[in-house]
Amino acid sequence: MLLARVARFFSHAVLVLFAVATLGSFVPGIPALGSIGPLLISPFGPWIAILSLLGAIAVYLRWRKTRKGHTFLLFTLAAFAAIGTVYIQAQQIGVARANGLDINLAQTLRVGPVQRDGVEPVLRNYSSFEGQPLSLAIYRANTGKGQPTAPILVYVHGGGWGGGSLHDRAADMRWFADRGFLVISVEYTLSSADRPTWDLAPAQIGCALAWIAGNAADFGGDPSRLALFGESAGGNLVLNVAYMASSSSLEPTCHGALPSIAAAVAAYPILDAVRLYENDDLIASGFARQMATGYTGGTPAEYPARYAAISPVTHIHPAAPPTLVLPGLADHLLPAQPAFEFAAKVLAAGVDARVIAFPYGEHSFDQPGGSIGSQLVRQAILQFLASHGLVP
Repeated sequence: MLLARVARFFSHAVLVLFAVATLGSFVPGIPALGSIGPLLISPFGPWIAILSLLGAIAVYLRWRKTRKGHTFLLFTLAAFAAIGTVYIQAQQIGVARANGLDINLAQTLRVGPVQRDGVEPVLRNYSSFEGQPLSLAIYRANTGKGQPTAPILVYVHGGGWGGGSLHDRAADMRWFADRGFLVISVEYTLSSADRPTWDLAPAQIGCALAWIAGNAADFGGDPSRLALFGESAGGNLVLNVAYMASSSSLEPTCHGALPSIAAAVAAYPILDAVRLYENDDLIASGFARQMATGYTGGTPAEYPARYAAISPVTHIHPAAPPTLVLPGLADHLLPAQPAFEFAAKVLAAGVDARVIAFPYGEHSFDQPGGSIGSQLVRQAILQFLASHGLVP
């Protein structure tokens, strides 16, 4: 009897949590809940919908026997969670389909990390900093013998400029390699409280690109067909490096000719560093200021030129590569509005720019693999690269 009561209490608490998460998704302005809701629904939305529906049915049947008010309230909350979550995911799938992308619903039910296929990347050092090597993780393209060289997708990881590693998003790297790309993930020096890297990290990525231009053919890659991809702080670096390289204003930390960059893709990137610092969200603001000051060494008032230098809008010019930006519409760390403003300025410069905004998407909405957000981002990148000649 006691065990049944504990199980019932736990199941009721879960249903209430699902309802609260759904409410937070619909009303992102609610402090804390506006972030927690999308963070739960993005990876677990299908299961939240299924469990909420089953819970609503069970509670309703119980209410018909007891006619207790709190039981009917719980039924209402569970039904709200089920219907609301289905609506949210229908909106997300609708955006994908409106952009010619297909969502595999069976994949969205997979919970947990995607099983590795056993293929490990090849590691190579492209440079060093303060005696420590800087490495590349190289995922060979899955092409048959005698096939032409593969286009190259260079990945720059996020992590607020002070975290993350070249092994992030390994499942995504393998996904693109399986589709014929030579995928190369770049390591760069991370910022810290006493070591700002606002001018160092882009120059190191430039050095990595020079190494790739000179060595990619050894791994079956074609440096003349190269694109960049990054998320969050990595998306910021991708845009800055791509735009500066195409205007010959990027100065790598090593010698070598830079390759031509055919396209740049940034998922929920940092586009305006001052706005990042001035973030006033209850939860995200502290992390945003830590990111900005750690990377630049201080505040916008102290270093206005540094904040301008790390904002991609500063580097827009007519020779910039075609650009795809993928913001989340419920992102509290990096709100979506700057993405639309940035794309408008890129278009005004005569450069192809596209924005696909993910409904109810919080920061890192494309995690984990298999989720609606993950499928949308992967397919949108593939589609965009193919539209600009980067076809495996």
